[in-house]
Amino acid sequence: MAQPSRAGQAVVSEPLHPVVTEPDTILLDVSKSLADQLLPFDSLYEIAVRHSPLVRFEEAMVDGKVASLSLSKVAVLQVVSPFFTYATGNQAYLNTGTVASDFLQSINGRRMGINIQVPVSELLGRRHKINQMRAELSAASARKDISKLELKRDLNRTYQGLLTAHRLLGIRIRDAQLAMMAYRVAEVEMQQGKISAANLASSSNVNAIAQHNVEKERGDMLSFLYDMVALVGVDLAQLIAKH
Repeated sequence: MAQPSRAGQAVVSEPLHPVVTEPDTILLDVSKSLADQLLPFDSLYEIAVRHSPLVRFEEAMVDGKVASLSLSKVAVLQVVSPFFTYATGNQAYLNTGTVASDFLQSINGRRMGINIQVPVSELLGRRHKINQMRAELSAASARKDISKLELKRDLNRTYQGLLTAHRLLGIRIRDAQLAMMAYRVAEVEMQQGKISAANLASSSNVNAIAQHNVEKERGDMLSFLYDMVALVGVDLAQLIAKH
């Protein structure tokens, strides 16, 4: 801050540093590269995959299709009707006709038999049904992969936007510091009669624009930051790299 000395000359103190450590950004240093402060992008993506509700939903759908396919392979047993009979006794035959070629029927003795009934539709359509279940499983797996790709794309856009907004915020802060210094000097010079009120107003306007740009860039950075935290699914503190 510039202050008049006893000799009437302006003395400029150290540059002002706008406060940027609100609760939302206290873990981040504007003066340092944000890429060095956060976990690597691949690590962020791995965390996002583990916590993404959409990815977990698609994984559950895949698990359901796997279970359905396994069930369809043994579903034929639901329509099989086995029947077993066994009887013992003296062997005898009953002739139902008058000639030797007529039908002979066993009326006693030992008899055994097994009867299995399977619908023809099950025999003919079983292979197609299993192929259908396999196709549904492949489709569910593809949807899961698509959800991961979309998540990676959205996270990458948000991550790159955050890095850009962070760099721009640092630039705007430096501009605001210089504008503030210039305005303080203009105030002193105005008191000394070296500049007019119009010059002071112009310097004040430049300072106001610079401060506005700082707040705008801070808001943009926080928007990207919140979006990234939401995509990853964990608190910001867990995304800070530990050096």
